Amino acid sequence: MADLDCVIVGYNDGDFDDYRVMCERAGAQSPEMQIFRKEHLVVDDRAMPLMEVINTVRNKATGRSDRYHVGEVFNLASLYLTNYLRRHGVSAEPISLFSCEAGRLVDLLERKPAVVAVTTTFYVNIVPVIPVVELIRKHAPDAHIVVGGPLVDNLCRAGITDGVSDQLWAMGADTYVVESQGERTLHELCVAVKHGHDLDSVGNLVHAGSGEWKLTRRAPEANDLDECWIDWSRFRDDQLGATCQTRTARSCAFKCSFCDYPTRAGALTLASVDTVRREMRLLAERGVRNVVFVDDTFNVPPKRFKEFCRMMIEEDLGLHWYSYFRCSNARDTETFDLAAQSGCKGVFLGIESGDDDVLNNMNKLAQDAQYRSGIKHLNERGVTTFASIIVGFPGETERSVQNTIDFLNETKPTFWRSQAWWANPKSPVYRQKEIHGIEGRGYQWKHRTMTSEEAAGHCDAMFERVTESVWLPLYDFDFWSLPYLDGKNVGVDDLTTVLRTAQRLMSERDHRNASPQTLEKTFGELDRQITALNPAPAKFTF
Repeated sequence: MADLDCVIVGYNDGDFDDYRVMCERAGAQSPEMQIFRKEHLVVDDRAMPLMEVINTVRNKATGRSDRYHVGEVFNLASLYLTNYLRRHGVSAEPISLFSCEAGRLVDLLERKPAVVAVTTTFYVNIVPVIPVVELIRKHAPDAHIVVGGPLVDNLCRAGITDGVSDQLWAMGADTYVVESQGERTLHELCVAVKHGHDLDSVGNLVHAGSGEWKLTRRAPEANDLDECWIDWSRFRDDQLGATCQTRTARSCAFKCSFCDYPTRAGALTLASVDTVRREMRLLAERGVRNVVFVDDTFNVPPKRFKEFCRMMIEEDLGLHWYSYFRCSNARDTETFDLAAQSGCKGVFLGIESGDDDVLNNMNKLAQDAQYRSGIKHLNERGVTTFASIIVGFPGETERSVQNTIDFLNETKPTFWRSQAWWANPKSPVYRQKEIHGIEGRGYQWKHRTMTSEEAAGHCDAMFERVTESVWLPLYDFDFWSLPYLDGKNVGVDDLTTVLRTAQRLMSERDHRNASPQTLEKTFGELDRQITALNPAPAKFTF
């Protein structure tokens, strides 16, 4: 078998029991524990997230060992970087989900890759990185391990402090990429390692060649998305499947005050519609049915969005698509008509709040009326809608929470979820922390109008009082499970039935006066609904 230059490891979902312990340590009234309560059920005396409940119930009924997991939709970062390296003459292979593909990773490590890259797209701490690096060290002790992505970029943004240095040592990699894009840096690192060049010649790296972590020269990247398109013909069938992710843009056109992503990612950069057309043709040829666009604001700019929709209608490839969607920038009925006609099947709506004062504080550049109109148009056209809500942003009050509850019950998005505000010290709102009286960070904060514990309590109240939309869990589920499950022949109607019952079971479980008989009856109903599902076989097994 040919030598391999680089292996790229995608997502590590970690251990749910470790996550449970972390939430419990945060305290019974903490946002962490509130979130945990609303994303698990207890089966066979063990707390598990909903997708694992589905797996457990179905496998008992069928005698199979299927492991359905949204990570079966191949990790986009690992695919994208593999595509980039191959295009630049570096042989590379991707791993999507570490927990399910550790065996394949070991097989690839036996080919003695010069470099193994670990992505961190969805991580907020170093914990998921450590077992990945440990396995690589065990099976490929001579490989050069590099970790990059948002986690590292965030850690090192203010420099290599003693605390940052400790975390770099704890992760155990040889080098770290500090660059919001990083694909060019990874390529240069692979070449340097393969040919024995000095790592100081590669920009954007943190390494400890002298025993102390140091950053090489800054070399900002501005990679052209039209040149970095993914050649889907070069990936195996098992790396694609019925549902695939891709992107057509980098960064975000807006500056919401709770988010620092545009600052990290730079100016909004777009691929041309012709580039998207090329990728869509290749995906359709490979038998893909659902495409997930991960762009933060897919329908912005509006003119380009309409061009995309018309292209999809013209191509008539039989593809359905899912994306983030900004209602405030869909200003005419033609936008919604074109979206539906072009194959739009579901949209993630960053609603955040149903209160205009809170939206103004968030700098959302959106109003309650625009959200109401947008959801109405989407619902009328049969597009599945998911409303994401933040509770407790500065300015939030009991009255504004009630306005959001009313908004959800009146607009009736298909799915919804609320979470307490996560106080990011690097976000724009922290530049006004004295005005708002903000103290603390993460899920431990208070400001002039609310505390994090009060926000968690309001989330629990919303869980009970929002009755016209269905709760969607977070852990290993989220909105992005919808296109994945659709690709497994589990439609929204069947899923909605299961989710409503799961929500009722969570509610009954958390009311101390609920009888064991009531819980048993509701779980029996959920068991029958899950057993009645008829999904295509899973790629992964236990």
